[in-house]
Amino acid sequence: MQRENPRAGRSHGPRRRLAVVVTLSAAVFAAGGFATAKADPGGPGAGSTPTPVASPSEPPVTFTETPPTPTPDPSDTPSTPPPLGPIPKITSKDPIPMPLDPVMTSLSDIDLIDTASELKARDCMRTLGFTTWTTDAMSGPKDDEDSDLLDYLPLADATQSGYPTVLSEKAPDLGSSSESAPSADAVRAYAGAETTTASGAAVPAGGCLSEGERQLKGNAPELPIDPRFLAVEAKFSALRDDRMQPVLATWSSCMASRGFHYDNPVSAHLDPRWAQRAADTPAGAEEKAAAAADAACQAETNLVGTYKALEIAYQKQVLDQNQAQLTTALSIFNTWVSNAKSIIAAH
Repeated sequence: MQRENPRAGRSHGPRRRLAVVVTLSAAVFAAGGFATAKADPGGPGAGSTPTPVASPSEPPVTFTETPPTPTPDPSDTPSTPPPLGPIPKITSKDPIPMPLDPVMTSLSDIDLIDTASELKARDCMRTLGFTTWTTDAMSGPKDDEDSDLLDYLPLADATQSGYPTVLSEKAPDLGSSSESAPSADAVRAYAGAETTTASGAAVPAGGCLSEGERQLKGNAPELPIDPRFLAVEAKFSALRDDRMQPVLATWSSCMASRGFHYDNPVSAHLDPRWAQRAADTPAGAEEKAAAAADAACQAETNLVGTYKALEIAYQKQVLDQNQAQLTTALSIFNTWVSNAKSIIAAH
């Protein structure tokens, strides 16, 4: 499983683990049906009543960027669910081929594009007089792998380590008093929050952040459609599908028999008692017990197998509906990647 940082809304899709985690979890809770954990009296977790999940706070600086990629209106999504194909038996973390894979934008290429764009933004900042500006002055934690709403949870891993950590890196501290922290004037120039710097230099439209993207993307500043958006939509469609509900109910009953009350594995993984645990903090006994029960119940119900089959069905549906736009989007994205490689080589 995976809030948007100040660089949100980029047309090449999500890249930060923190961004993906909060974006998806907020959407899950907004969609309803994701219960806050409750422990049986006397059972595992007794005496520990979790607090509701707080709404993620907005970042302290709002960046003005180019408009986000146009994406399909959810209201345009056909109400007829796609046919369900074979349900795989999931017994490992090995990735399953997905229909959108051939047109998907890779995280490594997204990072390449971001790196090149930041190099151009740095050039822009230095022409404005901010000669110590670096490419990582405003960068946040990077996402190093794709995850899903429901990923396979090995029993051995759950028993020993609890749930995979959700927040593994910290976003940059924009309020730092360190001498190396960018000045407020510099941040405004980068973000496009001012048209002229304190020294009188004219700031390009949207700031140097947008200027860096323009230098990289040229005449194609946006994708006609974002395959990562479609993939996220498929995840939620699969989770809400009527054919998924009996499996979730069976999983929930299985968990209740072990002393844990959750509607689904997402709410178990995002239990406030451990959802904020850092990667370098070991899981406690209560989390390990819940995760082990979760893994066992998932295996008994082949819950991830049903979810994946539905996700495949919804991905195939959106691929069939948007094939031409997705092909064009991949071509544009590949041009950005080529431009990025040239920019990096020149620096």
